[in-house]
Amino acid sequence: MTMATSSSSFLSALVLCLIVAFLMTPTTSNPLAKVCIKSKNPRFCLQVLGLNSHLSPYELTLEAINLAMASASGTTKKIHTFLDQTKDDNLKVIYNSCLNFYQSVIDTLTSTEEHFLKEGQYYGVNVAGNIAQLDSFQRETAFQSIIGYAYESTLTKDNENLRIFGSIVVSAIDCLYNSSLKW
Repeated sequence: MTMATSSSSFLSALVLCLIVAFLMTPTTSNPLAKVCIKSKNPRFCLQVLGLNSHLSPYELTLEAINLAMASASGTTKKIHTFLDQTKDDNLKVIYNSCLNFYQSVIDTLTSTEEHFLKEGQYYGVNVAGNIAQLDSFQRETAFQSIIGYAYESTLTKDNENLRIFGSIVVSAIDCLYNSSLKW
């Protein structure tokens, strides 16, 4: 590693730390900090929402829902690929189960955005975020569900991301709900 690369890496890390410190400082005017600090993984939250520090609680909630849907959609494409490639009937059962759950999460989040969020029914948004978190956990355990077989999950990272995105949706709607109480 050259001195320039080392120096550049250090400066990048320092700038990132300063940004994180700024965003994590509790303040009544920084909805992003409130959302991320309450999520399951504040660092991940800042990575995916960090450029949106100017957004209102409503806009952050909408962005969190859209990111969760995009993540789930990407995972459904991956599952389709796994289904096409596997010859194992047990894995096909597991992948089809995962596919159904991920599609259900996408449908729930789509409905949440179109109805609950726009109509101010924040409890419905909270439920959708919690469903995403629960479904991600259940999909991870699906790989252990066939008696006599223990498959290594090929969706661990995707399931973890959905769990975190679900927690970001819950945190964002909580922030939106609390900000709406002040009016």
